Amino acid sequence: LHAPMLKFFVPVPFKDVRLLPMLAPPVEGDNRLFQHLPFEEYQGLFEQVDTSEVADAFLLPHNLTDLRHNVGYVEETLAAAKRAGKRVILFASQDDPSPLPYAEAIILRPSVYKSSLGSNEIVIPGIVEDLGKIHGVDPLSKGEKPSVGFVGKAGFDSVTSRFRYFLRNYVLHRGAKKEGMYFRRKALAVMKNDVRLSVRAIVRSTFGAHAKTVGIPIDESRLDYINNIKQSLFTLAPRGDGNYSLRFYETLSLGRIPVLIDTDMHLPLEDSVPYQDIVVRVPHEKLNGISDIVFEYWTSKTEEELVDLQKRAQEVFSSQLYFPVFLRNLFASEKFHKQLAV
Repeated sequence: LHAPMLKFFVPVPFKDVRLLPMLAPPVEGDNRLFQHLPFEEYQGLFEQVDTSEVADAFLLPHNLTDLRHNVGYVEETLAAAKRAGKRVILFASQDDPSPLPYAEAIILRPSVYKSSLGSNEIVIPGIVEDLGKIHGVDPLSKGEKPSVGFVGKAGFDSVTSRFRYFLRNYVLHRGAKKEGMYFRRKALAVMKNDVRLSVRAIVRSTFGAHAKTVGIPIDESRLDYINNIKQSLFTLAPRGDGNYSLRFYETLSLGRIPVLIDTDMHLPLEDSVPYQDIVVRVPHEKLNGISDIVFEYWTSKTEEELVDLQKRAQEVFSSQLYFPVFLRNLFASEKFHKQLAV
């Protein structure tokens, strides 16, 4: 069911802090790569009103992570909304999956542990380009072996980074809370030793989605990344620094099947999206058996089924998980309207 367009009151932004992507185009010098979607695609999501009296809710105009040194601004917004009898929508597009101390607000975030998901939290997709729309979607044949791709940081650029990796993943963190690097390296090591799989990995020692860390020419890095996904039936997509994966959504957008290492994840729209069909989900506790899980999924599908599943993966992304579309559907849903009225 769809409800009338929501009306949001947006407080005066905090000076010199970047705005949410639906409020303004990115400013020059923003070093995040491949996450700046066309501003016009965010238009018509809601009506911005001048007074709180006629609003359905307050919308904090910045990501919480950009206000970590200005929490007073957040508190002031929450207090103003409480006085007006309205709820506040907070975007927490950050890696840190820790619980947030804003129980009275509705929090939209991509990174969270399922076991600690709050009743006021909504899991959102990562903000990624619709690569299928940009580069085309051509389903692959089943092939003689399951092909598994990966391009990204799974190596070390210094002795110091190697030391930090071992400290964090073998001393400080346990289980699902280990870093994405651990799950990338472990999964690749297991799969490369299995002759049943064709593993196509390009291991980098730098992070490729930020201008300051990409390490090689940006166009070259991006082309390698996209071609690797397109040329592989499966793409390894563990968590990154946060408990979610941008690569997961990019793989779906190109009509390929992500191999998701499940580290106590809650995916967007878990109750309605058929993830069990279009994603190979590997519990982190069963990482040593990742090759078996991928091979069994591949073996259980016919050529026709795999082609159809690739098409469905792209359709699910474009119709439900592409960030502007996800927000449009969310803000138009009766369920979200009722949540704001609580």
